[in-house]
Amino acid sequence: MKFSLPLLTLALGAVLAVPALALDLQSHPNQVNPTRIVQPTSAFSVLGCDNGVTWGGWFQYADDRLGNVFDFGTGGALSSVSFTHYDYGTVGPYNYDIEVWDPASCTLVSGKYNLVAASSVYTNTVETVSFCGTGINVAGSMFVGIRAKTCNSPTDCYPNLVYDNQLFVACPVIINDATTAPACYDVSAYGGPFLLRTTVNECSTPANGTTWGKLKSIYR
Repeated sequence: MKFSLPLLTLALGAVLAVPALALDLQSHPNQVNPTRIVQPTSAFSVLGCDNGVTWGGWFQYADDRLGNVFDFGTGGALSSVSFTHYDYGTVGPYNYDIEVWDPASCTLVSGKYNLVAASSVYTNTVETVSFCGTGINVAGSMFVGIRAKTCNSPTDCYPNLVYDNQLFVACPVIINDATTAPACYDVSAYGGPFLLRTTVNECSTPANGTTWGKLKSIYR
């Protein structure tokens, strides 16, 4: 089924400068027995907009990016990304990337590439990826999502990101034709936020310039 979706709109009401295209949204059957995924606790900041309920998933196109737009406020170092995926009968493992985009301009900022997700055999599987040491900083409104790279066809790629059962929660976004003519679409009227969360400022920072020799000299 093809929907004409609204372009992602900023809080100030300015429409993003992307072409007015129709995004082909096709959903897998909703999960028969939805469950609630327990989200990890954090000493600092866990950013998410989902309610943890595993509800459904979209058919993911090879050049799409699926994820959520988060408000990172004044900013920080991206520490980890966790997401839930479901296999719909496609056996893994699955190749994928995690990317960070600026939703205002719908442009790629950075990412972590050539990742592998475990096979999920008719079950929901949670992946947690550390971003410590990547030097990726986030601030303000930014999109964090996945590029699924294990494909049965150009319109059916995995890992398949699960969304929850809420509607009209301004968070889930699909970036269509990301490598050729990227367009950012707000899909909150058609499905819930994706079960994808981030943490910031959780990576340990070693003392600058500290070596074992310097430490020994302190106690001489």
